[in-house]
Amino acid sequence: MLRGALHRHPDGAGYARGEDTRARIVAAALKLFGERGFEAASTRDIAAAAGVNAPALRYYFDNKEGVYLACAEHIASHVWEYMSQVVADAEQVLAENESHDALIDAFCAIQGRVVDFMFKSQDSLEWQLFIAHGQGGQGPAAGFHIINNRLNEPISSVTTAIVGRLLGRAASDDETRIRSMALSGQLAVFQMMRRTALTSLNWDKVDAERLELIKRVVIDHTRAVLHAMIIGRSPT
Repeated sequence: MLRGALHRHPDGAGYARGEDTRARIVAAALKLFGERGFEAASTRDIAAAAGVNAPALRYYFDNKEGVYLACAEHIASHVWEYMSQVVADAEQVLAENESHDALIDAFCAIQGRVVDFMFKSQDSLEWQLFIAHGQGGQGPAAGFHIINNRLNEPISSVTTAIVGRLLGRAASDDETRIRSMALSGQLAVFQMMRRTALTSLNWDKVDAERLELIKRVVIDHTRAVLHAMIIGRSPT
């Protein structure tokens, strides 16, 4: 149920204190849910990690599911804040029927923004673990749907529309969707298999120079594939 994920505000001067407490609980829960999964992370452990007692957790979130849904909302809102402008720019390119090159630039700009978030955000690794559990079917399904509906769908709808425009196919066409997902999937190795990727590259970390290399290679691949789509597009 979503009720537990809603804010409960103390009255008057206690508001700021209450928001701080709530934020600490969410931060602690994100870490523990990411490390242990929904079932293994107890409300007692979450409360202890946040420096509050169990009744405080229940006051703000009702139960563990309420905390979990608040974590999903936190991720969705913060990542969308980071991504929203580049997605809006791509939507404008589509709406104005701009050139193929402009469409490709818009798709690549979204990918570049995702890569930046993955490696520049201090929270990204923790959040990726949380999301990975949801992708594996762990935790309340409502948490997956919050992230999918508020974050994944708005991004994928615009990238799929771009691919469809370049292919000469409908955005709803299965091939269009698969091609769009395949292009976005290039990032998965650095997102969900980061340790494997770094080990294969003999890197101990991703510094600014290495980040730019990752972005350049991914975007070069994407441009090549998108240009090939134009050449092989369905006749109109």
